[in-house]
Amino acid sequence: MDRKRIQELVKQCSTGLFDLACAVSGHPEWDLNLPVGVIDARHDKPRLTVTPVGTINSVLRASATIGTPLMQRFFERFSEVGLDAARDEFSSGADADAFKDLWETYLEERRSGGQAMWSVEDATDFVMHSRASHHDREVALVAILPGDPHAICTFSVPIQFLTQPGPAEDQNNVP
Repeated sequence: MDRKRIQELVKQCSTGLFDLACAVSGHPEWDLNLPVGVIDARHDKPRLTVTPVGTINSVLRASATIGTPLMQRFFERFSEVGLDAARDEFSSGADADAFKDLWETYLEERRSGGQAMWSVEDATDFVMHSRASHHDREVALVAILPGDPHAICTFSVPIQFLTQPGPAEDQNNVP
């Protein structure tokens, strides 16, 4: 995780995060209605969206393909050699047919909706993360970072930090 970039996003979204922290502190018990935040930083000005954790996949679409071991290996190779070389490598060999089917499904997922995507496993992990964060008196957040494909980062910020006067004034104080 790029800590400095996350600190900057928290500062830029401080007003909305203050409101979110107040809403989270009003939930004495964790449940699927607990509000969480998604910071979409793919554009010039980051945008904070607040949603109940139980509906997180209405903001970030859960992909059936991204979390598969074959696609995970592909994405790893893609980051090393680039899209075309990785696709050429995976389009031949023992897993070529399986990769072709996954690749077509992945492309269709990307074409439909235009939402940022993460794996079903990532979504499940985030729901569990929100539960632990709430127990620790923190706000659970997701940041969608620019890139192709975009990067997704999950993190938490203490409620106390977000509700202090001027919390984002000093980036060095961001947890």
